[in-house]
Amino acid sequence: MEAQELLERYAAGDRDFSQVVLSGGHLQSVDLNAVNLVEADLTLTVLEAASLEGAELNLSNLSGANLQQANLNRANLNGASLYQASLVGADLSGAYLIDADLSEANLGGAILQGAFLTSANLTKANLVRANLTKISLTGASLHNADLTGADLSEADLTRANLTGANLTEADLTGANLTGAKLNWANIARAKLGGANLAGTYLSTVRGCEDVILTDARNPAS
Repeated sequence: MEAQELLERYAAGDRDFSQVVLSGGHLQSVDLNAVNLVEADLTLTVLEAASLEGAELNLSNLSGANLQQANLNRANLNGASLYQASLVGADLSGAYLIDADLSEANLGGAILQGAFLTSANLTKANLVRANLTKISLTGASLHNADLTGADLSEADLTRANLTGANLTEADLTGANLTGAKLNWANIARAKLGGANLAGTYLSTVRGCEDVILTDARNPAS
């Protein structure tokens, strides 16, 4: 399907575009709120500054897509592939990304406040200065992810894999890191005040000399 045909059908009231193929299409700054793009092929599609609030994108393929500054507030992206996608500055507040593949994705400055990323793959993802407050990352893989300056306050990182992650100057105030893997992670100048570190081993963590551990609970050695 061509992008123009989709826009015309959407303007006419159609919302169901499940399994549509729009690979490489250009949909910059369009309004597609509440659209159904379940299992759609959106690889390399340009959706920069598009509004996809409440959209159904579960199991869709957005690998390499440009979603910079896009509005994905409360969108359903469960099981979606966002491998190497650009989501710089995108709003994913309250979005569902359970089991989603965000490996090597660029989420610099993105807003994921209250989003659900249970078991998501964020291996080598760029999350520099992203807003991850109250996010659910239970069992997620953040292996070698860059979380420099990210706000993870009150985040749920239970059993998350943060092996080799860069958490320099990250805010983990009140975060739940129960059973998380922090092997070789860099937590220099990170804030861990009030964080739950039960079952978290810090013996191989880098930058511990500068970390703020005030009121951190049960740090393991």
